[in-house]
Amino acid sequence: MSARLGYVFLPRFPLQRLVLDVPSLSGKPVVFHEDHRGSQTIRFASAAAMKRGVHPGMTVGQASAHVPELTARVFSMAAQAQSLLTVGELLMSVAPGFQLDAPDGLWLDASAAHLFGGEAGWARTVLALVSQAGLRGRCVVASERFTAQAVARFGDEAIEVVPPQGAAMLAPLPLRALETGWLKVDSTEVFRGLGLSSLGELAGLASGALVARFGAMGLQASRLARGLDDSGFVATPLPEVLQEAIELDWPAEHLEPLLFALKNLIDRLCGRLQGRQLAAVQVLVTLLPSKQSVPLRLARPTSNAKLLLDLVRHQLTDLSVREAIAGMQVRIEETCAETGRQLMLGDAPSGEAELEVVLSRLQSALGPDALFSAVPLPKHRPEEAWKSTAFRPPDSGKLSDLWGVMQVDWQLGTEKPNEIEEQGPAVVIEAVRAVGEVLPQWELGQAPRSSEEALVGDLVSFVAANAGAAHTRPKPREAEQPQLSAFTMLARPPRLFREPSALQVDVTAEGVLQWVTMLGRRRRVQEFQGPERITGSWWETHPFARDYYRVQVDGVGALWVFRDGADGTFYVQGMFD
Repeated sequence: MSARLGYVFLPRFPLQRLVLDVPSLSGKPVVFHEDHRGSQTIRFASAAAMKRGVHPGMTVGQASAHVPELTARVFSMAAQAQSLLTVGELLMSVAPGFQLDAPDGLWLDASAAHLFGGEAGWARTVLALVSQAGLRGRCVVASERFTAQAVARFGDEAIEVVPPQGAAMLAPLPLRALETGWLKVDSTEVFRGLGLSSLGELAGLASGALVARFGAMGLQASRLARGLDDSGFVATPLPEVLQEAIELDWPAEHLEPLLFALKNLIDRLCGRLQGRQLAAVQVLVTLLPSKQSVPLRLARPTSNAKLLLDLVRHQLTDLSVREAIAGMQVRIEETCAETGRQLMLGDAPSGEAELEVVLSRLQSALGPDALFSAVPLPKHRPEEAWKSTAFRPPDSGKLSDLWGVMQVDWQLGTEKPNEIEEQGPAVVIEAVRAVGEVLPQWELGQAPRSSEEALVGDLVSFVAANAGAAHTRPKPREAEQPQLSAFTMLARPPRLFREPSALQVDVTAEGVLQWVTMLGRRRRVQEFQGPERITGSWWETHPFARDYYRVQVDGVGALWVFRDGADGTFYVQGMFD
């Protein structure tokens, strides 16, 4: 059995697409025309135009005589093929490949139909996606390209599933179905001269007689009418660059007229991204004809149209337009795989959207490089223990993220699940006791007793280790970067200076700080906690030894200060919030 194909027919697709871009033309007489033998011949006409006597094949002059307020647009096959390509990429979420049949149809690979409850369910899903894009159409599943196309274009049902031997469904269709890309236009007039009007009547003639009279054209027509099309499905290659553009009817000088056009562009791009299972990382918006560009780098990759529209709109809000805007182009500069995110109870995508908007505003106000993340490095010297990289918002940070680098694998047969649950309370009690034994070691204020994060972090780690010990030893997981405990993280300032700054200090005979000169004033030291010694390896080029203190300075706040072991000088390394 040959591979099954789907065909999506979008009646008068150029007009459907035009109304999406310019809603004011909905319900009005509109035509698309092309040059044919020196005259502007109408190719597509809207329903309102046809009700008033306009039909394809007329000239624009004749149509304007019937309808003076007629709106005429130039038909471009290349532009319509590009528009169809957008629809095809949108449908890649249900079909692994598509083949264009410009200007108003495309074939789809229907091999994934079993994932949607069968071919009829697959066809319904395809039309649902088409409807979400604001379009209407018909979908047919068949074994041959011609059969699927002919039934979709000239049939009556929105969804049809043609059996492998589907010549019976071709019989009532008109001979005109042969002209839609298979035979030359008007070539079927010779068959009409024989008194034939349908594919079934043509299929009833002997193929030998047709070949003797009409040659290769007669043989091809006979085979197509019998449902014997052996042409192969060739998927259309995808463009490397994802971009959408639109031209405005009237030049705009403000942002408001652009928002609707911008929404259409973003919706189409996000549909193409979702079809490819990609997410946008960097977006470039270009205003035409000035070619004024607005770059946008996302803090977290996304293919969500609403979120991306909000971000682009915020970038355009403060833009000073140099000249009237006649068009707009949106291009995806960089993408990555869309892996999706598993939300936990209490997570809400709306919160992430608000965060993205805030980050976008910061980038537009401070510049694209103003936001960065600090990545830890395996260095003892604090000012060298991190590097800057592109900012990415952290994950949810729920309790499941606090298990550290331990990964516990339960071995089947070693312990019953109910026995694990029975000893759960005892394990928690032991964990609480362990945390209580650890806390006195931090009386100097590096990890306050009231810190819930520290308690929860050590509690979860202890439960993981002790619960796993009853079944199998915890399996260490390789970590790319050194992992710090919750207590150690609390002892580090969130604001770390790039380079330590020397301090002028007054020290008692016991080595306790009393006064610090900062910001042109001599300030009293209110608290002095420490030390914590950090040393480098003696074989390094620049070995070091430092004693770090947490110092509360009047009028300044909590500082992270160290005394250099080489010369005894005090330096300030960072600040605590």
